Amino acid sequence: MKRSFEGSIYKTKDGSRWFARLRYTDKSGTQREKKRTCISHAKAKAEIKNLKAEVADDARERKTYRELDAFFRKQYVHAAKFVGGKLVSGFRQDTATVERYLDRALEHFADTPIDAITYADVREYKRRIENLPTKSGARSVSDTNHHLKRVRRLFNIAVEQSWLSVNPFEKGGSLIVESFEVERTRILTADEETKMLAACDKWRQHLKPIIILAIETAMRRGEIQSLLWSNIDLTGRLIRIAASNTKTLKTRLVPISQRLKETLAQLRQHQLRPNSRVFQSGDFKKAFAGACSDAEITDLHFHDLRHTAITRMLEKGISPPLVMKISGHTQQRTFMRYVNQTEQSIMEIALKLDRAAA
Repeated sequence: MKRSFEGSIYKTKDGSRWFARLRYTDKSGTQREKKRTCISHAKAKAEIKNLKAEVADDARERKTYRELDAFFRKQYVHAAKFVGGKLVSGFRQDTATVERYLDRALEHFADTPIDAITYADVREYKRRIENLPTKSGARSVSDTNHHLKRVRRLFNIAVEQSWLSVNPFEKGGSLIVESFEVERTRILTADEETKMLAACDKWRQHLKPIIILAIETAMRRGEIQSLLWSNIDLTGRLIRIAASNTKTLKTRLVPISQRLKETLAQLRQHQLRPNSRVFQSGDFKKAFAGACSDAEITDLHFHDLRHTAITRMLEKGISPPLVMKISGHTQQRTFMRYVNQTEQSIMEIALKLDRAAA
């Protein structure tokens, strides 16, 4: 919106003081006013020019959300850059995903000056995200939090650049409440695993070793997709996951079970380059969804295979600290989300209690 200026001069009833007043509309459409006390009409008239100059300077210094968004995308949104195995800038996840979150916020805040965005405005944005339709119905708390975290990051950047004094997120109660996120407890049963692997035939043959690797190692999707043959030591029965490919940016070692060793050895026969990716099929979301459908397995995410692997390791008696090392968890609280009970594990505990009592 084009700003308009209207200056006026007036004096008090007793004629002792003069005032220079400038009323204007800022670029967000808000009516504003600047006023100065002067000793004469001539001084007040001259002060009108000074007030107009101040408004012009304020307009140049104030940043809109659109300008902040453009700055952030230019300076921060790029593929991850590592120095000495440590992330120094950029995003490890697909930048297109990051930009989708940014696009939604830009659509909402648009050309609003960032210093005019209040806590109530951010809370309203949260409500809007929560009410966006999804294929599965209600939007998850986790997805809403992802949207809010991107906006909060932009406002933090604005504070760092001295374009903003305080992040509006800090002017009220916490809008990002991770404790409300629903923790999935779904794991793959032995029977479901058999059906799933049987569904990996014909054009889904590439999916079978991926599923086996996930179930045997608790590796994340991104770690699996970026795995190189040079990271695998079949003789020493271990996989070395590079720090740049892990969520915690720390190198870790993962054991290779006999089943996984046989699976990788067979796969290795067709790939001779040591620095090539183990799985070159790219994204396998569609194949995984198709296998679940054919196997009549419902409500299963690929990440649930990580839950399955961790649960099985614990059930086999591997100590929790060691399982945490294998899975790459650094926080006990986060790790406990992956510790799931099964009917079989409860039965085994009951039998152990019986043996102890006897």
